[in-house]
Amino acid sequence: MHEGHRERMWNRLYFHGDSMSDHELLETLLFFAIPRCNTNPTAHALLDGFGSLEKLFEADAAEIEKIAGVGKKSAELIRVVGLLCGRARRSGENARYLTNAAAVRQFARERFEGRKEETLEFYFLGARGRLLCVKTFACGDGESVSVQSKQLSELLSSVQPLSLVVAHNHPSGNTEPSCGDDDAAREIYQICRIHGVLFSDCLVFADGCEAFSYFLGQRFERIGLDRHAEKSYIVMNQNKNKKGV
Repeated sequence: MHEGHRERMWNRLYFHGDSMSDHELLETLLFFAIPRCNTNPTAHALLDGFGSLEKLFEADAAEIEKIAGVGKKSAELIRVVGLLCGRARRSGENARYLTNAAAVRQFARERFEGRKEETLEFYFLGARGRLLCVKTFACGDGESVSVQSKQLSELLSSVQPLSLVVAHNHPSGNTEPSCGDDDAAREIYQICRIHGVLFSDCLVFADGCEAFSYFLGQRFERIGLDRHAEKSYIVMNQNKNKKGV
């Protein structure tokens, strides 16, 4: 019975987690610490004992363990979640904003300094240049890195940024973009247009060299990309049959 119930709870969490009550979310969390027993009564006991999730996640492990039916593993698990929640809240209060090209270059430069293997990073930006998240890709051979178009499309759908900055490095020490870099920029541009995301810049780094910016270097225009075009990237044409065609 418990296995079927847990499977239903996992499905609810996956598809409708926002609609679950506090005790249901806590009950599901306790699955990790209590492998077989019914965790519903324990979840209720914890909420009754502390009064709210906020108070529960602020408590230390020893205090949590005193609650009836809660063992050391459950207390430690809840404590870890509480600490993570606190740090997430503080990081939200200290969110980083990349409000101009100089700030973006400085942020990326700090991340690429000293890297020997070729690395590709996506910086997803929200309103007022708020950094929503960073995704990093690297290849084991240290000489090349690739990302599938589908991966980028899925990331844009999930994160839903307003703009995107791409940064990568050339371990060879030359920041001049290659033909492959230009082709990748064109493909990224197309994917961004589909998702309604502005492709803000593409940066190339190398140790000891000034970073190359597609935006500042006007390379977007040179390779035929109009990032501010009003027309949709996808155009549906109605083909009419004509005699002789």
